[in-house]
Amino acid sequence: MPLVKRIIEPRYLCRGSLPDGVASELECVTNSTLAAVIKQLGGLSRHAEDIFGELFTEANSFYLRMNSLQERVDLLAVKVTQLDSTVEEGCSVCNDAALLGINRSSTQVLILRPLHGAQKYFFYQTDSPEHELTLHYFG
Repeated sequence: MPLVKRIIEPRYLCRGSLPDGVASELECVTNSTLAAVIKQLGGLSRHAEDIFGELFTEANSFYLRMNSLQERVDLLAVKVTQLDSTVEEGCSVCNDAALLGINRSSTQVLILRPLHGAQKYFFYQTDSPEHELTLHYFG
């Protein structure tokens, strides 16, 4: 089940009481409704900015990983073309320092990323002390 990052709900636009002594009730209701619509559109634009920021970050990290993998494939292609069948198998390839780091795998259980705007907004609004906890890496 995916975690909820953002909660976007429409608010009631004209569910308020009118102040006493209003000369034009229709104008007062219209103005308060228009102000509520503008406020909701501002919140929606904030969420849209967060979404597009996260998309850009994910696309950038995907691009960096793809470049890293392409460099590794190019290096491996060069090593394969340089491989001589008369030499004992694996001697020149296994001792090369450039290829020793290829077989490393990540053992991190938890990767900490900074909270985005909407997550910070909801995370720090709570009255509970969970936001004071610190998370540590395992491994």
